[in-house]
Amino acid sequence: SSRIAAALLCPTLETQAAPSASLPGVSKVGAMVLSLLPFPQTVVALVQVGFPLNQLLQARSGRTLSNLDYAQWTMYWIICALWMLVETNYLWLLVDYLPLFLEMKMCFFLWLAHPDYKGAAYLWYGHIQKAHKVLDDNQYAKIIGAIEKAKMPDSVKAGGEAMKGSDKSEEIAKMLHEEASKAD
Repeated sequence: SSRIAAALLCPTLETQAAPSASLPGVSKVGAMVLSLLPFPQTVVALVQVGFPLNQLLQARSGRTLSNLDYAQWTMYWIICALWMLVETNYLWLLVDYLPLFLEMKMCFFLWLAHPDYKGAAYLWYGHIQKAHKVLDDNQYAKIIGAIEKAKMPDSVKAGGEAMKGSDKSEEIAKMLHEEASKAD
Protein backbone atom coordinates (compact mmCIF):
# COMPACT_ATOMS: atom_id res chain seq x y z
CA SER A 1 0.00 0.00 0.00
CA SER A 2 2.94 2.36 0.59
CA ARG A 3 4.08 1.86 -3.01
CA ILE A 4 0.61 2.73 -4.28
CA ALA A 5 0.57 5.87 -2.11
CA ALA A 6 4.04 6.84 -3.35
CA ALA A 7 2.95 6.32 -6.96
CA LEU A 8 -0.10 8.49 -6.42
CA LEU A 9 1.88 11.26 -4.72
CA CYS A 10 4.75 11.27 -7.19
CA PRO A 11 3.81 9.86 -10.60
CA THR A 12 7.33 10.44 -11.98
CA LEU A 13 8.81 8.08 -9.43
CA GLU A 14 10.61 5.39 -11.40
CA THR A 15 11.49 1.94 -10.15
CA GLN A 16 14.38 0.04 -11.60
CA ALA A 17 16.57 -2.86 -10.61
CA ALA A 18 19.41 -1.70 -8.43
CA PRO A 19 22.91 -2.45 -9.73
CA SER A 20 23.70 -3.53 -6.18
CA ALA A 21 21.10 -6.32 -6.21
CA SER A 22 23.82 -8.96 -6.51
CA LEU A 23 25.95 -7.60 -3.66
CA PRO A 24 25.88 -9.62 -0.44
CA GLY A 25 23.93 -7.99 2.35
CA VAL A 26 22.05 -5.65 0.02
CA SER A 27 18.32 -6.07 -0.38
CA LYS A 28 17.06 -7.33 -3.72
CA VAL A 29 14.24 -4.77 -3.78
CA GLY A 30 14.37 -2.42 -6.79
CA ALA A 31 15.80 1.02 -6.19
CA MET A 32 13.66 4.07 -6.79
CA VAL A 33 14.83 7.20 -8.50
CA LEU A 34 13.07 10.13 -6.87
CA SER A 35 12.74 12.91 -9.40
CA LEU A 36 10.42 15.74 -10.33
CA LEU A 37 11.19 15.26 -14.02
CA PRO A 38 9.25 12.96 -16.32
CA PHE A 39 11.67 10.32 -17.67
CA PRO A 40 14.56 11.73 -15.62
CA GLN A 41 17.42 9.69 -17.10
CA THR A 42 16.39 10.63 -20.65
CA VAL A 43 16.02 14.32 -19.84
CA VAL A 44 19.38 14.44 -18.05
CA ALA A 45 21.11 12.59 -20.91
CA LEU A 46 19.72 15.11 -23.41
CA VAL A 47 20.90 17.99 -21.23
CA GLN A 48 24.31 16.41 -20.70
CA VAL A 49 25.03 15.49 -24.34
CA GLY A 50 22.37 16.87 -26.70
CA PHE A 51 22.24 20.51 -25.58
CA PRO A 52 26.05 20.99 -25.51
CA LEU A 53 26.43 19.33 -28.89
CA ASN A 54 23.80 21.67 -30.30
CA GLN A 55 25.54 24.69 -28.71
CA LEU A 56 28.91 23.61 -30.09
CA LEU A 57 27.55 23.19 -33.60
CA GLN A 58 25.84 26.59 -33.44
CA ALA A 59 29.04 28.24 -32.18
CA ARG A 60 31.01 26.65 -34.98
CA SER A 61 28.62 27.43 -37.84
CA GLY A 62 29.95 30.19 -40.04
CA ARG A 63 32.71 31.51 -37.80
CA THR A 64 35.98 30.50 -36.30
CA LEU A 65 36.09 29.58 -32.65
CA SER A 66 37.87 31.83 -30.18
CA ASN A 67 40.27 30.66 -27.47
CA LEU A 68 37.40 30.97 -25.01
CA ASP A 69 35.26 28.65 -27.13
CA TYR A 70 38.06 26.09 -27.41
CA ALA A 71 38.61 26.19 -23.65
CA GLN A 72 34.87 25.96 -23.01
CA TRP A 73 34.20 22.93 -25.18
CA THR A 74 37.42 21.08 -24.47
CA MET A 75 36.85 21.37 -20.73
CA TYR A 76 33.16 20.53 -21.05
CA TRP A 77 33.76 17.25 -22.87
CA ILE A 78 36.62 16.30 -20.52
CA ILE A 79 34.41 16.96 -17.48
CA CYS A 80 31.55 15.08 -19.12
CA ALA A 81 33.72 12.02 -19.82
CA LEU A 82 35.21 12.04 -16.33
CA TRP A 83 31.76 12.46 -14.78
CA MET A 84 30.39 9.48 -16.71
CA LEU A 85 33.35 7.35 -15.65
CA VAL A 86 33.06 8.29 -11.96
CA GLU A 87 29.27 8.07 -11.91
CA THR A 88 29.21 4.66 -13.55
CA ASN A 89 31.84 3.18 -11.26
CA TYR A 90 31.43 4.98 -7.93
CA LEU A 91 28.36 7.23 -7.73
CA TRP A 92 25.70 4.80 -8.94
CA LEU A 93 24.27 4.56 -5.42
CA LEU A 94 23.64 8.32 -5.40
CA VAL A 95 21.53 8.06 -8.54
CA ASP A 96 19.26 5.52 -6.89
CA TYR A 97 19.11 6.72 -3.32
CA LEU A 98 19.77 10.48 -3.20
CA PRO A 99 16.54 12.37 -3.86
CA LEU A 100 16.74 14.92 -6.68
CA PHE A 101 20.26 13.82 -7.64
CA LEU A 102 19.37 13.89 -11.34
CA GLU A 103 18.04 17.44 -11.04
CA MET A 104 21.29 18.56 -9.40
CA LYS A 105 23.29 16.81 -12.12
CA MET A 106 21.17 18.47 -14.81
CA CYS A 107 21.69 21.93 -13.27
CA PHE A 108 25.45 21.34 -13.07
CA PHE A 109 25.73 20.35 -16.73
CA LEU A 110 23.47 23.21 -17.82
CA TRP A 111 25.74 25.60 -15.92
CA LEU A 112 28.82 24.09 -17.59
CA ALA A 113 27.43 24.40 -21.13
CA HIS A 114 25.04 27.36 -21.17
CA PRO A 115 26.38 30.25 -23.28
CA ASP A 116 25.46 32.85 -20.64
CA TYR A 117 27.47 31.09 -17.91
CA LYS A 118 30.20 29.09 -19.71
CA GLY A 119 30.91 27.19 -16.51
CA ALA A 120 33.49 24.91 -18.11
CA ALA A 121 35.55 27.91 -19.26
CA TYR A 122 35.20 29.44 -15.78
CA LEU A 123 36.57 26.25 -14.23
CA TRP A 124 39.49 26.23 -16.68
CA TYR A 125 40.49 29.88 -16.40
CA GLY A 126 39.58 30.28 -12.72
CA HIS A 127 40.95 27.10 -11.19
CA ILE A 128 42.41 24.38 -13.42
CA GLN A 129 44.71 26.44 -15.66
CA LYS A 130 46.88 27.53 -12.72
CA ALA A 131 47.51 23.95 -11.62
CA HIS A 132 47.99 22.82 -15.21
CA LYS A 133 50.55 25.57 -15.89
CA VAL A 134 52.78 24.27 -13.09
CA LEU A 135 52.65 20.74 -14.52
CA ASP A 136 53.09 22.05 -18.06
CA ASP A 137 56.18 24.09 -17.13
CA ASN A 138 57.75 21.07 -15.41
CA GLN A 139 56.84 18.33 -17.87
CA TYR A 140 56.47 19.91 -21.34
CA ALA A 141 60.19 19.92 -22.19
CA LYS A 142 60.56 16.30 -21.06
CA ILE A 143 57.62 15.13 -23.17
CA ILE A 144 58.76 16.99 -26.28
CA GLY A 145 62.30 15.68 -25.78
CA ALA A 146 61.01 12.10 -25.59
CA ILE A 147 58.93 12.60 -28.74
CA GLU A 148 61.90 14.03 -30.65
CA LYS A 149 64.12 11.12 -29.58
CA ALA A 150 61.62 8.55 -30.82
CA LYS A 151 62.70 7.00 -34.12
CA MET A 152 60.10 7.45 -36.78
CA PRO A 153 59.71 4.57 -39.25
CA ASP A 154 60.90 5.32 -42.78
CA SER A 155 57.47 4.56 -44.24
CA VAL A 156 55.94 7.37 -42.18
CA LYS A 157 58.51 10.02 -43.05
CA ALA A 158 57.44 12.48 -45.73
CA GLY A 159 59.10 11.74 -49.04
CA GLY A 160 60.03 8.18 -48.06
CA GLU A 161 60.18 5.58 -50.81
CA ALA A 162 57.44 3.51 -49.22
CA MET A 163 55.06 6.47 -49.32
CA LYS A 164 55.44 7.16 -53.04
CA GLY A 165 52.42 5.99 -54.99
CA SER A 166 52.73 4.49 -58.44
CA ASP A 167 51.04 5.89 -61.50
CA LYS A 168 48.63 3.26 -62.77
CA SER A 169 47.23 5.33 -65.62
CA GLU A 170 49.33 3.47 -68.23
CA GLU A 171 48.17 0.09 -66.93
CA ILE A 172 44.52 1.23 -66.87
CA ALA A 173 44.77 2.58 -70.43
CA LYS A 174 46.29 -0.75 -71.57
CA MET A 175 43.44 -2.73 -69.95
CA LEU A 176 40.80 -0.46 -71.50
CA HIS A 177 42.44 -0.83 -74.94
CA GLU A 178 42.45 -4.65 -74.60
CA GLU A 179 38.76 -4.69 -73.58
CA ALA A 180 37.86 -2.38 -76.47
CA SER A 181 39.70 -4.63 -78.97
CA LYS A 182 37.86 -7.73 -77.64
CA ALA A 183 34.50 -5.99 -78.06
CA ASP A 184 35.23 -5.13 -81.75
